[in-house]
Amino acid sequence: MLARLSIVHATTIQLNSLCGSTAAVIQEVLPMPFFKFRDLQLHYVDAADCGDSCGVPVVFVHGAGSSHAIWTLQIQHFAPERRVIALDLSGHGQSDSAEGEADIVDDYAQEIGALLDHLDLDRFVLVGHSMGGGAVMAYLLSQPVRRPVAVALVDTSPDLDLSKIAPGLVIEAVESYFFLIKKRMTDKESPAYKIWKEEEDRKREHPETVRRDLRACDRFDIADRVGDIDLPVFVIHGDDDNIIPLGVAEELVRRLPRADIAIVRGSDHCPMVQQPEEFNRLLGKFLDWVDRKFGPH
Repeated sequence: MLARLSIVHATTIQLNSLCGSTAAVIQEVLPMPFFKFRDLQLHYVDAADCGDSCGVPVVFVHGAGSSHAIWTLQIQHFAPERRVIALDLSGHGQSDSAEGEADIVDDYAQEIGALLDHLDLDRFVLVGHSMGGGAVMAYLLSQPVRRPVAVALVDTSPDLDLSKIAPGLVIEAVESYFFLIKKRMTDKESPAYKIWKEEEDRKREHPETVRRDLRACDRFDIADRVGDIDLPVFVIHGDDDNIIPLGVAEELVRRLPRADIAIVRGSDHCPMVQQPEEFNRLLGKFLDWVDRKFGPH
């Protein structure tokens, strides 16, 4: 294991700390960068340990009620080969909260664009999970934008109508409870368990953030426009996702002009935590293809 990751525009992060207690320890030991957007201070992680041989950078966007910490295992895995950036959307993680309601198109998608402008990225891959995937798609449909060379969409949909996803949210809440019990009994020292537990603790401690995001999801529907996203898209989806069923992802792939899909077996809505090795393998193959197709950064 590498001794450390260098943090672009910041400091260094110890991998043993990252693995030992995930985001909580990262936040304690690492001053992380911020940028200003609409009078808000928005936070992000920016890591790399690839020297002069970095692949195309990748930018991760989290889902509802979450934060950059959900991507901890991906930051650790991919930073030795490329620059890895993970955003905290407004009201999440260490980012400031805006007053009033949030909107995926008018707020979260614009925050992605503001981050890319702040970093002056001109060749990169966007990866969005769930609501974050919706924000990524909305960003791509905005004009003008910094266009990524490729996109990965993780357990997401262009239509997040609450009436469609609410039954699955209930099922996944129950399954998450039993997942944590099982992991606590059999593997409580694993990074995946600690990430998942911190994720659930965060949602319990900040229920209004979750409710605000769900209201934003309920207003989000760009299904009639996704056919305009004409760039390589890799859809990664858990085979047992109750919130956004696999059939929704398959329909999304049919609507996108240049898309492919990979199914993560034994995963619900968050394959990057529930099956991180397989998720990283699949995303890594896609990123390797991007490097060959578009060249290193």
